[in-house]
Amino acid sequence: MFRRYNISRLAAVVLQNRDNLFGSDEKPEGSIYSYSLLKDIDKAVARIKYALINNEHISIYGDYDADGVTATAILYMYLTEQGASVDCYIPDRVEQGYGLHNTALESLKQNGTNLVITVDTGVTANEQIEYAKILGLDVIITDHHECKRTIPDCVAVINPKRVDCPYPFKELAGVGVVLKLLEALQDGRDFEQLAQKYIGLVCIGTVADVVPLVDENRALVSLGLKNIAQRNNIGINALLEATNLIQKQITAGHIGFIIAPRINAAGRLANANKSLELFLCDDQKKALAIALQLSQENRNRQQIEEEIFQQAVEIVEQNELYKNSVIVVAHKNWHSGVIGIVSSKITEKYHRPSILISIDGQKAKGSGRSISGFDLFRALDHSKNHLLQFGGHSLAAGLSLETDSIKPFERDINEYADTILDAESFVPVMLIDAAINNSDLSIDNISGLSLLEPYGMGNPQPIFSFENAQALYINTLSEGKHLKIIAKRDGLKLEAIGFGMGNLVENINCGDNISIAGNLNINEYFGKKNVQLFIKDIKII
Repeated sequence: MFRRYNISRLAAVVLQNRDNLFGSDEKPEGSIYSYSLLKDIDKAVARIKYALINNEHISIYGDYDADGVTATAILYMYLTEQGASVDCYIPDRVEQGYGLHNTALESLKQNGTNLVITVDTGVTANEQIEYAKILGLDVIITDHHECKRTIPDCVAVINPKRVDCPYPFKELAGVGVVLKLLEALQDGRDFEQLAQKYIGLVCIGTVADVVPLVDENRALVSLGLKNIAQRNNIGINALLEATNLIQKQITAGHIGFIIAPRINAAGRLANANKSLELFLCDDQKKALAIALQLSQENRNRQQIEEEIFQQAVEIVEQNELYKNSVIVVAHKNWHSGVIGIVSSKITEKYHRPSILISIDGQKAKGSGRSISGFDLFRALDHSKNHLLQFGGHSLAAGLSLETDSIKPFERDINEYADTILDAESFVPVMLIDAAINNSDLSIDNISGLSLLEPYGMGNPQPIFSFENAQALYINTLSEGKHLKIIAKRDGLKLEAIGFGMGNLVENINCGDNISIAGNLNINEYFGKKNVQLFIKDIKII
């Protein structure tokens, strides 16, 4: 397939190693699959159309993260345009926690709801769905999380991860599943019109949920980035203005590291309704005010997160928990909205699966992150006798349990992990996509790597190695924070920058033979362009 496209050697090597990037159609922009392949989508469409015709009241039951909020927003906007009687319900992360809750279902019933449509949640809520049936509520589940052995018994369960679902791409985000439902409600007509209205939010929710940016997700995000560039969504524009991105060409990186944390901040510290309000807002001034509030919430989140991280590291070090296969850290009254982010940092620091648990009296909530080779969802399923609830994915999951069950749970999940993980599992491995030849280092070749974008989970920015070179120049930047090296090989010089690596200046001398691994980029300074490598690792030969 590579001969069809005019691409560089480096890009071709990366594509050969990432054979799932384009999807079954081998299109650089990814593949879009038919909504009709989703199990139960016909049942969902029939029930929703019945509700529209009979003016039944519909409640959208969402989730408090960016995926859930964007999914809630696009479904609400679509149903409103169809003249539906519809409202939204997003649970409070701190007060209620993830998923469907009986008290919430009771409230919806009392307010006149006939049909509940879940987005980004519900596929493991078997007991709650049974209670909804007792209340007389019909439920349609749209979700993308891992399924338990038995799925809920309701009107429809739309989830590409259902064992009996023939949909060819299993990694859609929750908002992607909802987009498919909207397409089905249109009987497959006017996808371009749907995309024009909603694809920007689909892009944000997909990137924010850290699903693999390959195949159909790649297609949806690529379309979404182009849509965002048109600046036709008031809520998105407000976020871009509040983050000084309004004049920039937006990438998946901007969304993942700048935009998504602000959307998530409301749901982490308080209630996600503020983020939902932003995307439903049609007033620019009001939208900007909300976006600025979300930015402040994000700063508050960062401060709380850092405090918990320092406390967690202290507990891990004092108790030598880093020797365990799974690091389980529990503490009273940690903010349950940010422990998932801290768990990510603990996993990154110790390269072990980790679960952080916030204790509140006799009950506790936890959030975990994992490493390659250890399916956290399956591990929780193995230890479910100690848990009240759990759900998630192979690399990230949430749970709740009795406080007295924390220690037995810790023992049980570690015994399970010991049968799967060994010493090599805990050694970080950097995968090199390709070794750099001197002929690769042209502006055109490096610019051509943009074919591989958007980067994200499942499609990280490629790491290349510049091997057997000589350190010609070594210095630090920004008062010793960063490292700058000019490496030379066969007469060719390559400038390399190591962010946060200034301390390594003491270990490398001019004239040393070195190999450098990192990301290749184009640096532009006063109109002059040069190839630059952002260092990930250095080896002295």
